[in-house]
Amino acid sequence: MNRKTDTSKLTDNLKLEIRNEFVQGIGDESNRKFYTLDELIKKHNVAQSTLYRVARDEKWKMQKDHFQSEYLSNLDKERTKTLSEESKKMDNNSINLAKALYQTVGQVIQSNNQAIQDGKKGLPPNQINALANAAIVAQRLAKLALGEATDNINANVQENDSFRRAMELLDAVEDSRSPGNSSTH
Repeated sequence: MNRKTDTSKLTDNLKLEIRNEFVQGIGDESNRKFYTLDELIKKHNVAQSTLYRVARDEKWKMQKDHFQSEYLSNLDKERTKTLSEESKKMDNNSINLAKALYQTVGQVIQSNNQAIQDGKKGLPPNQINALANAAIVAQRLAKLALGEATDNINANVQENDSFRRAMELLDAVEDSRSPGNSSTH
């Protein structure tokens, strides 16, 4: 310490430490503190005029601006990478869900067809309509997860159209049954 002014001498090591705290701040990637020159003058007990002159001559402000710009850019890149990975996981889960939904619908339809072939009563039309709508939802979900456009998929399929297709399916099953069995609908 200098006895006249009670300030610390600005050695090369201390100057480098103060410069790094000013330019790069202190802390980890998620919690970094950037100091002002005045805060560093108080923290390290150095002469204000000396530190201001050194910071100006060595262009610390420009270095700090450049560092912060790169720092923020790197944070943005890391966040984009993290969000991209999460998006991929969500898309994979959506595709798996769509596959499972398709499989379930298929199994129910096969069971229904087998029941009809065995002479048992098939599913009521409203349940067949619900299965058709579930298949449409699964298709839309899978296409969205794969990044395909869904503009051409009519998500609001008319109930009459779904019902008509279900009835045609039932008629086809009934036509394939042996004569003498009761009507399906």
